[in-house]
Amino acid sequence: MLSSFFIGVTLLMGLHVQTASAFIECSVLDYGAVADNSTDLGPALTKTWQECVIPQVTTTVATDVLLYVPAGNYLLASTVTFDDAENWNLHIAGDIYLPFNPDLTGTMLTFENCENILLNGPGAIYGNGYRYRPDGDLTLYPNRPRLIRFQTCNNCEITEVYLYDAPMFHVTIIGDNNVAHDMAIIASHIGETDGFDMSGNNNYVHDVSVENGDECVTVKTPTNGFLAERITCKWTAGCNIGSFGSGATGVDVQNVYYSDVTISNSDAGVMIKSYPNCQGTVKNVTYTGFTLDAAAYPIYISAFWEGGTDDTGTLEISDVTFENFAGSGTPTRPGVLLDCNKATPCESITFSDISLTDTTADTFTNACGTGLSGLEAC
Repeated sequence: MLSSFFIGVTLLMGLHVQTASAFIECSVLDYGAVADNSTDLGPALTKTWQECVIPQVTTTVATDVLLYVPAGNYLLASTVTFDDAENWNLHIAGDIYLPFNPDLTGTMLTFENCENILLNGPGAIYGNGYRYRPDGDLTLYPNRPRLIRFQTCNNCEITEVYLYDAPMFHVTIIGDNNVAHDMAIIASHIGETDGFDMSGNNNYVHDVSVENGDECVTVKTPTNGFLAERITCKWTAGCNIGSFGSGATGVDVQNVYYSDVTISNSDAGVMIKSYPNCQGTVKNVTYTGFTLDAAAYPIYISAFWEGGTDDTGTLEISDVTFENFAGSGTPTRPGVLLDCNKATPCESITFSDISLTDTTADTFTNACGTGLSGLEAC
C-alpha cells in the first residue's frame, strides 16, 4: 500500500499533503471526497488538483506528485477537465461509479493540452452504460457521457486501471508519444463502446484486453507512427484504421504496425474503413501474427464501409501487409475483402501465410498486390 512508503506527515503552505521519500500525496479525501458512492467526486478531484497538485509540481517526474483516490467506492456525477496539466500522477486505488443521469454529457475525465501525465490503478471505473442503452437503444440518450479523453496530450501513460461499460466510448488519446498498456476494458456487446481510439504520432498500445461490441484498438487520422502488440479482442469490431467520416479530406495515416493480436467472436478482424467520398492517404501498414476465432470479415479494406456506393473519393491506400493470419471467419463472408475507390485503387497489398477457414471466396475490387490467388499484380 502507498502508506508504507510514507516517512512523515507535514503541513506545507497550508496544504493537506503527506511528504514521502519519493513523492507527495494529495488525497481527495482531504478536499471533500467521501467514499460513500453518493457524494460527487468531481469537485474534490478539481479542488485537489488546483490546491494541492499544481503547487507541488516542481519536477518533470510524474510520480513525484500523486492526485490520490484511495480505496473505497466513489460516485462521479460530474465531468472533470484537467487543462494544461503536466508532470503528475492520477492514482486511482478505489472504485469509481457513474450514476444514471439522462442530462449527463461530455467526458468524465478529460486531460487537455497536457504533458507527462500518468493515470494508473489498481482501481476501476464503472460506467453503468447499460442504463443509458435500455433494450440496446443507442438513440435514446445520444449525448451520453464518455469515460476518458487525452486531448492534445504528449508523453502520457494510462495503465492498470480497469474500465467497465462506458455509456459511450472508453479511452480516446490524441497526441504524440503516449502509451496505454496492461489494462482491461469490459463492456456490453453493443455499438459505440470503443475501447482505444488513438491518433497522433508514435503512440503505443500493448498488453491490453478489450471486450465490447465496437472498436478494439483503432487508429484515427492523423497518425504517423503507431504500434500495437499483444492485444486481445472479444466480441469487438476488430483492430481498425478509420473510419474517416463522410467527406473527410486530408486523411493521413502512415507507419502503423499491429502484432500478436487475438480476436474472437467479432464483427471483424482488421479493417481499413472509409466513406466513398473521402480523400487522403493510408500507407505503410503492417498486420502480423493474428489469431482469429469466428471473426466476420477477417481482412477487410473498404472505401464503402458507410455512405452508399457513389464512388467519388480519392483515398489512396497502399503498401499494406497482412502476414501470419490463422483461424476462422464466418461461413457467409469472405476471408479477404478489398473494395477500393476506382480513381485510386488500393496498391501494393501484400499477403503471406494466410490460413483462414469457414469463409467464402475472397473478393477484390480496384485493388492489386501479391500473395493471394485472384489478386492482380500491380
